[in-house]
Amino acid sequence: MKRFDQGTGLFWLFFSISVCIESVRLGIGTLSNPGMGFMAFGTSILLGFLSIILFLKGSLKKDEAKTEPQFAGKLWKRAFLVLGALTIYARLMPVAGYLIGTFIFMTFIFWIATVKKWWWILVSSFLTTLITYYVFSVMLQCQFPEGLFQF
Repeated sequence: MKRFDQGTGLFWLFFSISVCIESVRLGIGTLSNPGMGFMAFGTSILLGFLSIILFLKGSLKKDEAKTEPQFAGKLWKRAFLVLGALTIYARLMPVAGYLIGTFIFMTFIFWIATVKKWWWILVSSFLTTLITYYVFSVMLQCQFPEGLFQF
């Protein structure tokens, strides 16, 4: 387990360094006038600190008796299905639009995550889509792709 923590800490440290470099290239800006890379820079700094803590914690930890890995036997199939659904959602949204794409995505996510009845899945997906559209499009005035049907 010690070796895994060290390896994971180093991976995320190098990842955070690369994100820091790219966010500086985008331009950080200032606190009063943030640039395009401001949020990425801040989160990568936080990730860097957390990965250093993980690496040090793994380095200072004594070797433990061999135990079963923490995620052994978990539902990895669901995790990969969600990642695949996110990829398809990102490709589908410009074509189908926010409302249709999000409804289809949320229906799939609720279907994977629960064993509820189909009507509950459809109602939850519909409400989630409407609430997120209202919050982001109406209240925060974000622009979403209209898609094929122009809504």
